[in-house]
Amino acid sequence: MQGRSLKSTKWMFVLVFVLTLSAVTSWAKDKTVLTPAAKAGEKVFQQNCALCHNATSTSAKVGPGMKGLFKAKELPTSHKPVTVDNVRDQIEKGNAAGKPLPMPPFASKLSKAQMNDLIEYLKTL
Repeated sequence: MQGRSLKSTKWMFVLVFVLTLSAVTSWAKDKTVLTPAAKAGEKVFQQNCALCHNATSTSAKVGPGMKGLFKAKELPTSHKPVTVDNVRDQIEKGNAAGKPLPMPPFASKLSKAQMNDLIEYLKTL
């Protein structure tokens, strides 16, 4: 009887371990850990972009939502391929044809470091 009880205990331990590991893995997927650059970019986004763009949704505010931007095939308004260069160009030059309001250019408002940080943050969305 002792051997059977020990075997059951081992299997119970394995089951609890697997379930715990599964729960932790699931939780970790939902919690994106930002690099220092992406964290700085999040601040740039909040200060300059959040008024018009959602970070956690694809729904539009004034401009399109940014969630999943770098997972998409094309940029929401210009329909250019999603690349770092095209995203940077869009932010720097703005979009005069944006609806319902044009997107202003940010080339003179953001430093090169801020732009790089912002793009790193956008990649995490």
